[in-house]
Amino acid sequence: MNREFALSLLTEKRDLLKKILEYNHLTEKTVLPDEIMNSGSAQRFLDNHALIRKLSNVSDVFFEFENPVNRLCFCSEEQLEQLSKLLCAAICSQILVSDIKKEKVLMYREYLGEEIYSFGLRRGSLYIPPHLKSRIVSSFSSNEEAVKGSGNAVLSSIISRASAESMGKIAFKPESSVRLDLSDSDEKLLFECTVKILCLEIDESCQNIFN
Repeated sequence: MNREFALSLLTEKRDLLKKILEYNHLTEKTVLPDEIMNSGSAQRFLDNHALIRKLSNVSDVFFEFENPVNRLCFCSEEQLEQLSKLLCAAICSQILVSDIKKEKVLMYREYLGEEIYSFGLRRGSLYIPPHLKSRIVSSFSSNEEAVKGSGNAVLSSIISRASAESMGKIAFKPESSVRLDLSDSDEKLLFECTVKILCLEIDESCQNIFN
């Protein structure tokens, strides 16, 4: 990967992160730098596939991937901190959501920042509470199988997006999944948003169930 291409990735950090993670998953030999290992959210996840090494305090960031064992990252302190948090948020999100308790949500949001916390949360597994899922399914009772056929992934994606506005009220349960802990009014809003988005995104062959 040449310097110009690597620098171009920085215009969109999520794309950059995706490229880094995809590449780092190609080899079993990985190392986490001190900057990541010392961050609070990374202490328990040292076996994840990620390799990024600080070599110099320079203003630009670029990656050298010619040697698959020595993938190097040159960056400033500020850029390294941001990349470290992005890596932690994405690499650890699946396990992270099973460990955080409701009272720690604000702490993680403050540590990672709203955007990065949201980024990591959206990559966690989503659990739809039975009472909320039953309301969704019952609203489509004329064709329940069609709703099931749309796949849980669709529902998960939809509710993940719909719940973004209620992030401060999200709690976690110990099953590698996110549990929505909402007030009655917030739950009603989320339910209505879910139905509206489902109407737009479900397969066209199922559209008649909303009539």
